[in-house]
Amino acid sequence: MADASHFDEDPKAIELKKWIARNSGYFDANAKFFKNNSGFSIVAKEQIPSDTTIVTIPFRLAITRKTATEALTQILEPHSAIESWNERQCIASYLCFHRILDSGSFPLQHHPYVDTLPASKQLQTGLFLTSEERELFRGTNMYGAIQDREQEWRLEWNQCRNVVAEVNTEWADAFSWESYLTSASHISSRAFPSTLLSKTPSLLSSPTTEPILLPGIDSLNHARGHPVSWIVTYPNESNDLHDPCVSLLIHSPTPGGSELFNNYGAKPNAELILGYGFSIAENPDDTIILKVGGSTADTKKWEISRSSRGAEGLWSEILSLVTQQTAEEEITYEDELDASSMLGEMIRSLIEKLPPSKRSFDPGRIRPEVIEMFRNYLEGQQNILDSLLAFVDVKEQSAIEKARSQGVDIVLED
Repeated sequence: MADASHFDEDPKAIELKKWIARNSGYFDANAKFFKNNSGFSIVAKEQIPSDTTIVTIPFRLAITRKTATEALTQILEPHSAIESWNERQCIASYLCFHRILDSGSFPLQHHPYVDTLPASKQLQTGLFLTSEERELFRGTNMYGAIQDREQEWRLEWNQCRNVVAEVNTEWADAFSWESYLTSASHISSRAFPSTLLSKTPSLLSSPTTEPILLPGIDSLNHARGHPVSWIVTYPNESNDLHDPCVSLLIHSPTPGGSELFNNYGAKPNAELILGYGFSIAENPDDTIILKVGGSTADTKKWEISRSSRGAEGLWSEILSLVTQQTAEEEITYEDELDASSMLGEMIRSLIEKLPPSKRSFDPGRIRPEVIEMFRNYLEGQQNILDSLLAFVDVKEQSAIEKARSQGVDIVLED
């Protein structure tokens, strides 16, 4: 618990609040920015009652692909290549230019917001792990996910930097990989789905959903299951609004000195570590992604949760593979035994590849926070794989009982 009554807010945080107010937004006077190693947390100066609006911003302060593209088009002297950039390239490049250029002669209205974003050295998302820290995850899906994301983002950065270099080589020199990585990481850790800016706001994504940044609202950290609401208000005769606004309400009371939280929704530790830079101990939302039959792009991926939730689809695919090989019209107990064996071998192979959980770490080379993320992630992966082995045992026993009902007594070796 922070002593919010005896610290002065950072000038950058104060300027962000003033900027929001100047643009017809609102930030609760009791909600103060508390500086820490990862940037800022929002702390209650005095007790804040339940159902309190913490922050409100007009839609026009949101950073979207459209607003970013409009600014970039002016900065980069209408360049057709920008039209082919994805949402992350547009928004990340827009954020980068706030660090490259001043706002005097350029359409960069979000300097007060960008100035409060964590510096690269404060980020702990997957791509900011050191090589030694990444090695902790070798043998897990996380290790490959970090590599894949870095490859994807470096390609995006090169495409953007080439366009910037055509306009101004000095800007291109400042448009570094670290700058783009930092901005892209801010998007992964702070973005909301564009469905939040609608008359029925929602965190649910759809094929047309795009990431957006909501200055001020994204300042609050995540707490799983924390009761919050996002309220959208449009101008009408009963209010004096000039623009539609989105507000964050917290429904539980917060004692003075305690942190105020948002709720990003149910997310597994894999997503939290890769995109946000933290994890949750024994996270009930943990999952593991499994594929059958190679690693081609069109291979079906199965997301399995704790207690083997989602395993039936994986089982059906493996059973289908077995029956195709045997050309049987009806599924037999032999098919089910073969499928059990195949799935069991697959799971045991994955368990054997997992890194050991009980080992010593050099705190001088691997940060304690990363060790905690690693252990939380590994616990979830091990738990899910163990539950899948139990799932296979149930399927195997079912096949044995089916055989016995047909007069066949089966004894399996360990």
